[in-house]
Amino acid sequence: MKNYLYKQFYRNKAYTIALLFLFLAGVMATYTGKKFLDKNQENISKTEQYQKESIDKNVKYHKDDLGLILYYIKFNFINETPKLAALNIGMRDIKPSIQGVTIRNLEEQRYNADFYNPANAAVGNFDFSFVLVFLFPLIIVAFCYNLISEEEESGRWKLLSVQSIHLGKLLDAKLLIRFLAVSTIYLVLIAIAIVWISIPLNLPLIVFILSGWLYILFWFVLCRWVISFRRSSAQNALILLIVWVGMNFIIPMGSNILIQKYYPVQESLKAVMQQREGYHNKWDEEKLPTMEKFYTAYPQFNGFKVEENDEFTWTWYYAMQHMGDLEASLSSRQYTEKMQKRNKTAEILGYFLPNIHTQLTEAQLAETGMSNQLEYGMALQKFHEEKRLSFYPLIFSGQNADAVNWSLQTAKSFEERKNIDFLKIFLPYLILIILLIILSQLKFRKLC
Repeated sequence: MKNYLYKQFYRNKAYTIALLFLFLAGVMATYTGKKFLDKNQENISKTEQYQKESIDKNVKYHKDDLGLILYYIKFNFINETPKLAALNIGMRDIKPSIQGVTIRNLEEQRYNADFYNPANAAVGNFDFSFVLVFLFPLIIVAFCYNLISEEEESGRWKLLSVQSIHLGKLLDAKLLIRFLAVSTIYLVLIAIAIVWISIPLNLPLIVFILSGWLYILFWFVLCRWVISFRRSSAQNALILLIVWVGMNFIIPMGSNILIQKYYPVQESLKAVMQQREGYHNKWDEEKLPTMEKFYTAYPQFNGFKVEENDEFTWTWYYAMQHMGDLEASLSSRQYTEKMQKRNKTAEILGYFLPNIHTQLTEAQLAETGMSNQLEYGMALQKFHEEKRLSFYPLIFSGQNADAVNWSLQTAKSFEERKNIDFLKIFLPYLILIILLIILSQLKFRKLC
């Protein structure tokens, strides 16, 4: 019987074409991820060269004025991109993986990024996770929606009922064949990506593969439950498509509207405006209040005094730059806190919607999600402060370019801390899968 069912499935040209379509879509998505990764790596590889050229040029023309040299030089801070990011590009297409900052005000610089077509940004990238989350379920629905209804509508169900006392096992065998076919395509695509992109065989990759496979399994058990009600083929297809549209579009869009309402984020622009006003206004204000606030923040620089009647000094200039950041610090913290709350809310929603959970999980494993961006932003603040504090004494004491060992001023990298919570990742899948298996099994027992 099993051999017959295998032959029946693979002789169906529509099924073969569907599997071929899924395979080609996966290969195209992998190619998209490979091109993105290559471009990103090319930009990173050129970073050191550009920074060195910038340093050499500014040192050559402003050798005697260290404050002016450091006004122009940008120090690059790289957000390391793992190979796994090729399968889930996430936010890396709209957030820079390389941020260059001077030792001047930070808040304005940290929100600078490359410009992208807003239509492309809204649609997202055609990466492997897109194929997995959106296209795999459609093929699964096409394979499974009429497993019972087709037999009933063709008149074969009564004959099967007479000849077999294990109709549930027969249907499970059909489901298993389809599940193995789709799983094979999924694993072959993963294998191609591993070889093509040279993704290391590590724990994040294994968890990435398992999360995707459980997402596929979820859709099969969902189909099993829906078809167990023995509705018509049209009704089954309509129900499953409504579920697909609701899970992937209606509920996420509605939830996004609510999240934006409860956690409105305007602080990034507000921080930039406050920072600009904070240091621009200092040109028209007395210098001593600015310096007093600066000495309070950094008492180690008390020895570098600035008089009210002094014309222009780099000590006062960089102090007022930092005051602009301090005046915008509250808005900056509020922005980070609200983005963290948004991300947490999305994670909670993902516990009930496997598509969202899969996207967030794979983005976390590939280091392309919101949590990575927030951690990178905090690391950038620390990097900027370390640069400032290392150069301030040299600038304030009137040193020239020879006081700095420029060969040590190379691009630095940030790597996100790996923290894989297996229970948090796998439990939502397992609960939904087990629940649907139990519910469908109760209906399958009544088949006759």
